[in-house]
Amino acid sequence: MIKIGIMSGASIVPRFVAGIRASGVAEATAIATRDDKKTKQLAKELGISRTYSSYGELVADSELDLIYIPLINNQHFSGAKLALNAGKNVLLEKPFTVTEDETKELFELAKQKKLLLMEAQKALFLPIIHEVKSRILSGEIGKVEWVDIQESRAGSESIPWFLDLSKGGGTLISNASYGLSVLQFLFGTAFDDVQSLHTTRNPLQADDECHLILRKNKLLISLFISSLMRFQSRLEIRGSLGKIIVPDYWKTEDAEIQLNTGKIKKIHFSHPEKSEFVYEIQHIADLLHKGKTESPIVTQALTMTNVKTVEECYKNWYGGNWYNSSN
Repeated sequence: MIKIGIMSGASIVPRFVAGIRASGVAEATAIATRDDKKTKQLAKELGISRTYSSYGELVADSELDLIYIPLINNQHFSGAKLALNAGKNVLLEKPFTVTEDETKELFELAKQKKLLLMEAQKALFLPIIHEVKSRILSGEIGKVEWVDIQESRAGSESIPWFLDLSKGGGTLISNASYGLSVLQFLFGTAFDDVQSLHTTRNPLQADDECHLILRKNKLLISLFISSLMRFQSRLEIRGSLGKIIVPDYWKTEDAEIQLNTGKIKKIHFSHPEKSEFVYEIQHIADLLHKGKTESPIVTQALTMTNVKTVEECYKNWYGGNWYNSSN
């Protein structure tokens, strides 16, 4: 069993802890937030045995194998750096960091310390996504000609810092790495061209909708994300012989293949205890048991592409000094 310390009391924490329990290979051992009362309450609710009143105390726990960090966007860099300097392996939530320079610094530090540092990308470990890749490679839908991701993140704007650029807020930065990571997993690392548009209701705030057109060799890809509209999110891969549709692709158990002949094939994989986090946690545990410092799936190159792609969009939209944070 690997022992995991959690740095934050973010809303994702209860679901991640449920995934830890369902994984059978890890335990949520300790937690720290910036509110001691909240820390103790969460620990009680989630059955976590150790609480700490500071992140420094958390990463100093010699029994912890990994620190999971779901802090707000602009604190990812400082939280991960603190954990790495304390000699801890790190699973860092998306967006990995706000800037490419921060990402480079963290990976260089992890390399110096010989520690595992991985972006949390649960979608890349879902059985359904691996099956989709297998079906693409088999030629079942023919040559892939177009990929379309439409993603609804309605409700995100209720998060106080969500549209605050100084906090690393914005619809693209908060959500694009889901789609960018799955696209790279399916079709190869990096993109040859990226064009982007965004909208905002207030010029002093970050984007609330965005649309990216990406090119990978001769394949064109559309990625649209909205924090305003409610609709069924989906990944659609169109080929010369048919298409694959994956609803809620970052957490789903289902997909559908629609062939041009009219034949429809349903694909289903049930998550253990209905937790989509299980597979990622099992992967992390396997890497640590083998002494690996880089995931062969969520690679450094994949994460660097995510951060670089997003940062370049914000620079184009808001100028070179778009992100000014004291953190």
